[in-house]
Parts: sequence; C-alpha cells; structure tokens
Amino acid sequence: MLLDTLKPIDVFEKTYEIHFGFIDNRGIARPSCLFDLAQDAATVHAYQLGLGREQLGVLWVLSRMKTELLRPLLPYEQVCVQTWCAGIKGATWLRSFRFLSGGEPVGAAVSSWTVLDQETHRILRPTAIEQARRYLALSPEKLVIPGKLACADLREHHVHPVCYSDLDVNDHVNNVKIVDILSDGLDLNLGSQFVSALQVNYTAESRFGDRLRVLTGQEDGVRYVFGEADGKTRFEGAARLSPWTPS
Repeated sequence: MLLDTLKPIDVFEKTYEIHFGFIDNRGIARPSCLFDLAQDAATVHAYQLGLGREQLGVLWVLSRMKTELLRPLLPYEQVCVQTWCAGIKGATWLRSFRFLSGGEPVGAAVSSWTVLDQETHRILRPTAIEQARRYLALSPEKLVIPGKLACADLREHHVHPVCYSDLDVNDHVNNVKIVDILSDGLDLNLGSQFVSALQVNYTAESRFGDRLRVLTGQEDGVRYVFGEADGKTRFEGAARLSPWTPS
C-alpha cells in the first residue's frame, strides 16, 4: 500500500534511467536514488511553473520527505517520476510524487518545503508569491504530512566528517548526500533487505568541516538514524526494511 496522495493538478513527469551510479554493492538502487530523482523532477517542474530559484530570487529548502517503495529499483530500469504541488499549509509547500516502471506503480513520496529569500534567508510565505495563488485553495488535510521523529535509545554508529563531495550549490550538505550518510547507519551491506519506507527530516544545515555523529536505534521494527554536530540535531531518519531475494 503506497502513500495516499491528493488529486493532482499541473502534473509534471520525467523518465529517468537507473544508471550504475545509483547502484549499491548488492546490485540494487541505494535509498538515496528516489530522493535524487524526486529532487530533480521537483526542480525542473518549479522552473516550468515560474517558481524557480533564479526566477523568484529564492531558495527552495526541503524540510521533510517520506518515500515508500514496493520493491528495489534495478540497473538500467526506466522509472517515470510524476510530481505535483499537493497544497500549501501555512508557510509550507507540499509536493507529492509517484514512481512508475513499465506503467506500474513502484513507489510514492510526500514532501514539505519552505521558501527563503535568497538575500536575507527569511521565510517567504506563499501568500507573498503571486505564482502560488492557485495552490493556496488546495486542501492538504488528506495528505499524510511527515511529522517529527523520536527514538528513546540512540547510540553512536560512526562519525562522518563533512567534505567537499558532500556540498551543494548552497554550500551545505546536499539533501541526497544526507540520505547516503543516513544509509551508512543502516548497515545495508550486511543483509538482504531493502529500504521499503524512509522518512528524512532536515532539521539544520551541515557545512564543510562539521563532524556529524551518526546515531542509530530501533523501536517497534523501525530503524532510526539521527545526525548531530556540536550538540545540535542536523537530520532525523526513520526506515523500514523489507526482505528482498536477488534474482
């Protein structure tokens, strides 16, 4: 059962090939693959709607994202990503995704974003953006918006020093890189399970030179991975793993 999504308007779709850069040591796509495809599709769609970074002089900041996957994605598989604005709640933009292979659904995702002024880094409310007006009437009540995560027993798994290859155009750790760092805490190389559900909350920026303490724990079958530096939580993650049999 995939995430419930609202009836879309202004649906954008783009097809991607799951190239070997997405593939892990077990021959399936890493958990970050869905985040990578989704972020690219969302960015291209925003530009088509006149909501791009340079068009508005803003920064789009991904706050939270939850993905679900019915099965692992495989090398050179063609995956169609469908995405649309699912509504606005306060200062938060909601965006939904569907992932299809051969016309059949293989995954879904919901995400929340905020818009910052490029100069002041202050939050811009959607009501102040003319292009947002048509989405203000969309009701997001039926959408399961990713919430805050918590785990009572977290222990240090490893420390990740933030390096050049982790950084993006905003000069902080890229959203997709965060998922890779988080995935290291799941020890996926030790078993034959794949990540069938993953929520990531991006709580604070991490920059070059930061040393991210990756903390892990488990409650009720959910694997938690948090990242902190200088006593401040930088990301929260919660994953469910499902069995997978290599063909």
